[in-house]
This record gives sequence, C-alpha cells and structure tokens, in this order.
Amino acid sequence: MPEEKDIWQIFVRGIRGGTDIVRIHKDAKVNELINKISELNGIPPDTQRLLFACTQLVYDDTETKCLSDYKVKDHSNLTVVMRLKGGSDILEDLSPPPKQLDEDVETTEAPDMISWEDGPYTPRAKMSCGHAITPDTLTTFCESLLTAGKYVFKCPYIDPIEGKCRKEWPYLEVRRLAVLTADERKQFETKISDNYLRKGRGIQDCPKCHSFCGRINKKDKRVVCPLCSASDGVEFHFCWHCLHKWVGGGTETCGNDNCSGEDPRLKILRDCTKKTIVSVQDCPAVRACPKCGMLIEHEKDCKHMTCVCGQKFCFICLKKPDQYGSYQCGSYNSPCEIADVQKTIPADD
Repeated sequence: MPEEKDIWQIFVRGIRGGTDIVRIHKDAKVNELINKISELNGIPPDTQRLLFACTQLVYDDTETKCLSDYKVKDHSNLTVVMRLKGGSDILEDLSPPPKQLDEDVETTEAPDMISWEDGPYTPRAKMSCGHAITPDTLTTFCESLLTAGKYVFKCPYIDPIEGKCRKEWPYLEVRRLAVLTADERKQFETKISDNYLRKGRGIQDCPKCHSFCGRINKKDKRVVCPLCSASDGVEFHFCWHCLHKWVGGGTETCGNDNCSGEDPRLKILRDCTKKTIVSVQDCPAVRACPKCGMLIEHEKDCKHMTCVCGQKFCFICLKKPDQYGSYQCGSYNSPCEIADVQKTIPADD
C-alpha cells in the first residue's frame, strides 16, 4: 500500500459543469490519470482532452510520460474537454497570511515595477527578465490579464530608452514567485485553460450538461454530446454555433431562430479593432494562425509572429516564410500589403 503522502489529489473540471477529485499516486503516468477520469465520467479515454494551463496531456497507448513530466503537482487543477462526433440526423479573520517568498528565490532591492514599493521589509522577487515585483503585485497584475481574456503573462516594465520589456513569464514561474494559494492556483489554472480554449481553440460548452467540448470534424454544425446521450438513453444533438438543441433534420440548418450558423471566432476576427503595424495603417489587431487557427492578438512592433503551434507568419499579409525561413514580404519592420479579414478558420478548412 502506498503511503498517504505519496497520494495526490487532482481537481478535474469540465464535466457537467462541476469539479471531480481524483486520487492518484504521485508517480502515476498520464494514461493512468485519464483512465481514472474515464471511470468517473463514463467517456472513453481517447475521446477526451486533458489540459493543465495551456499544456495538453496526451492519451496514447505508448505514452510513458508521468504527471510530474508536465509539472503537475498535488492539488493541481486540470480541465477535461470532450471530443464530439458529428450528428447525422463563525466570524473569524479570514484574511490570507502575508505571502512569503521561498528562501532560494532571488530577490532584489530594486523597486516594484508596478507599485514602486521599495521598503526594506517588503521582499521583491527578481523575475526571469530581471525586473522586480512583489508577490501581491504579481498576483494582482496576472489576475487582471486573466480577467481580460489573456492566457499568457508578459512583463509590463517600460524602460524610458528601451521601451516595453514584454518578456513572457511561464505560468510555473508566476505560480512560484506570486506565492499563489491553493484557491489562487485553482483560479489561475482554470482561467488560463478557459481563455486558451475559448479564444484560441474554438471550444464550446454543451448547452445541456455544460461540459467542455471540441469537434472531431471541424466542419460539423450538428454535434452529439456523448455524456447527455448516455444519461438520457437517446442521442442529444445540438447546434455548434448557437448552442441550442438541434431542431428537425439535416446537418446544415439547426432550425432555431436567430442562429447565424457562424463560428463565434469569425465574429472576433471581423469586429476586432484596427491598428498601425510597422507604419501600415488599418491592420486587423487579431488574426487566426494560418496553420492551427489559434486567435492571436498583435501587441507591439514586429509584424512577424510565431504561434504556439510553431507556425511563423506575417501578421499583415498572412504569408508564411519559405523553407529557408525567409519572408517574401521583407524584414520584420518592412511595410507590406494588408491581407483581408479572414472569413474562415484555417484549421477548419
């Protein structure tokens, strides 16, 4: 029998709108966790995606990676997304204790880059980019990014000569240096996953059981929820675009009034603001990656982008570099012709 200290509790959300607790050995493999989740929800393991922040934990018969390989730890919060097939037809002081940095964290006497706190008794962590911030300020700043729909944390420091830092902070760095509590970790990890899924991956909620879902065939408009179908004893079909129960037959028109039949990400692309990029005016501020369809918002300077999937492209003309890594549209700061607003999601074509 394994010792209690070797057993982790993992919080798994995304099924029926709730959170399940899975107890598992700390050295368990990814497949073991996914199989346990499958036993809980009754859904085959190969039709589920498991996310920790922005990292997908893959189910594969040959997979040998352990949870620790993905930096999952005790009390981590993971999100399950189902893959859908197409339809055929007592008063006490509750204030949290002050946040204390670990002894091995590198601190600095530089003032907090946001609050300018420079007191000798307020420790400030030195981030990987070299800039200083207190755990409380870091927590508040990153919470504001998550509320704004972001899922990536970037340094906000502005140098009077060099300009914005914008170096990306990995979530694991933020988790440690912000000294996140268990509740804050849950908030961060679920919000990162939510923002990543909804903004970039076209994930929806089943309108009946509120489980996260993603289509196997990206062109399906009529889809079937396996969880509701198993629970009701009859297939539950709904419209991917308006998220209402499918009415009538066919696979193209759901029969619901006011359904546009349009992927919600297309509205984001169509209605986004325009901005100037390397002196080219009226460029869309949001583009879909030409390979995976991830929505990317331009922030500053360079027109050349690299998506999380690895695809590089020009944000202005949407052209990709050639096999040697050279762009037809010139260097990173060369003006080029603006490509039209995208009317389809590339990965769904």
